[in-house]
Amino acid sequence: MLEAILVLACYALVLAAAIGDVRHRHIPNLLCLVLAGVALFYAIMTNDLAGVGSHLLHAVLALAVGMGLFALGMIGGGDAKLYSAAALAIPFSRALSLLGWTSLVGLVLLVAMMILRRSLALRKKGKTAFTVPYGVAIAGGLMLALLPDLEVVF
Repeated sequence: MLEAILVLACYALVLAAAIGDVRHRHIPNLLCLVLAGVALFYAIMTNDLAGVGSHLLHAVLALAVGMGLFALGMIGGGDAKLYSAAALAIPFSRALSLLGWTSLVGLVLLVAMMILRRSLALRKKGKTAFTVPYGVAIAGGLMLALLPDLEVVF
């Protein structure tokens, strides 16, 4: 039962991050920190020491890659920190699940934003670039990646 509560807490935290990213294009550090704490507690409650190490490895690698992408200007710093905190909830053996779901949700989000932009005639002369609130994709990716864990509990 505690495991389900922790998964639902992760869901609530990434949803809050997604909403904040859509509204303000900002993901607060405190939110990422709280998500990391809940995810770490979830990892501890559901694994032995080696399993927790797998979760930590995933998060550290995700943060390293995320900071590299941030340094290259490809993603925002909040996105990198949120993804790393989300990765803490998923063992390294399932890293591709989180990455794949996040990528798929991100692609759907991008296409939806492009269609919406065209249909609402939001394009302005000389302005063709827009930003994607990737916190939404990370939230969707984590929720889908954790879904099997939630099903096991219920």
